[in-house]
Amino acid sequence: MDEMWAVRNLSLPMAEPNSTSDLSHQLDVDTHFSSKVFITVFYILIFLVGTIGNVLTIRLVLKKHNRHKLQGTVHYHLVSMALSDILILLISIPIELYNFIWVHYPWIFGDAVCRSYYFLRDICSYATVLNITSLSCERYLAICHPMTAKRIMSKMRTKKILSVIWFSSVVFAMPMAFIMGVKYENTTPEGEEDPSSLICTNLVSTATLKVFIQVNVFVSFLLPLALISCLNCVTVNQLESLRSRYFLSLHSSSKAPQASYRAHVSLKPVSSSPAVKKLSVAGATSKSSLTVSCEPNRIQPIQHSIYMLRAIVIAYVVCWLPYHARRLMFCYIPDDYWTGFLYTFYHYFYMLTNTLFYVSSAVNPILYNMVSSSFRELFLETLGFSRRRKEQQLNSSVSLQTSLRSDTCTLHTPTNHRQASREETANGKM
Repeated sequence: MDEMWAVRNLSLPMAEPNSTSDLSHQLDVDTHFSSKVFITVFYILIFLVGTIGNVLTIRLVLKKHNRHKLQGTVHYHLVSMALSDILILLISIPIELYNFIWVHYPWIFGDAVCRSYYFLRDICSYATVLNITSLSCERYLAICHPMTAKRIMSKMRTKKILSVIWFSSVVFAMPMAFIMGVKYENTTPEGEEDPSSLICTNLVSTATLKVFIQVNVFVSFLLPLALISCLNCVTVNQLESLRSRYFLSLHSSSKAPQASYRAHVSLKPVSSSPAVKKLSVAGATSKSSLTVSCEPNRIQPIQHSIYMLRAIVIAYVVCWLPYHARRLMFCYIPDDYWTGFLYTFYHYFYMLTNTLFYVSSAVNPILYNMVSSSFRELFLETLGFSRRRKEQQLNSSVSLQTSLRSDTCTLHTPTNHRQASREETANGKM
């Protein structure tokens, strides 16, 4: 709502405040009653789904006996993102429903609440974006540079990163505490400030507000989006390469099991680390052997992780792009282009984009469940729908979680055929 009143002033000429109808004409926002009801119901649904989902997320990852199931440092990010999402929903939806959808003026919560509302909402928005960026960086390191990831991705370092994320969010959001505030839009015939015209709005000039919005969009959306897209593209390409090598090995094994090129699936873990367990898929020639550390017996989860890496970026763009496009619309449309029709469109577009913005805070637990089978199992257990774990043999099942978890797929190239033969012999004895 930071630019909403500014747009209103641009689109409609100010009338002399001689009557209540004049004041209503200046400050009221025409919204059909059916639209208000629909938005209210949808906001309540988002609020309930998002709050319950994120509270359950925090609860399950903070349980001590669950932490070992969410290996690596991912559970710290999950808690941080869930916290920012909960705060966005708790702070924004009730106030927006009251002050924007139903009662547009006067603002009854005071100047401190007005400033705090925008300040806290911006903190949480920045924290969400920075958390997604941090997770993308960790995924990239875990998949593309596993040795580096193992060396630098410690729990203590992750805690420090999250502290920096929240501190940076506070710094980035600080201008909102000074830009926003309450003011009286009109005066009484006696020249006094009209209490019924008090609104929570921007206190700076329209030109200053436009500059601030453009900087905010760049820092909070465009720059993180570029980084997230690049990292996820590289990660997806790496996973595609591993998947292709895996299928090539299996195809060679089924086509020519006795040929000089022998492809086989080794059921022996190549790492004893509890955090990173792998199986080797080895293709041996007379000179060398290629070992692909990957998920045992199932390539489908890797394929799913590729799809989900793309889905996370798509969901981020779908939920945030319209919101920031609407803000840039205010910045780049000249003042004399704001007609009543354009303002009406902007008003309903505003409601749509804000709805998508809040959907992004509610959809994260759903994405977690889609991405991670372990998280999904823990989530269902937290809800009381405990599922039996299928008994898996230690020599044929090792979980690979390539998204939202610090696990890795790596390539190993033995130096000679003798080493590969010894691996085959050892694996055949299991």
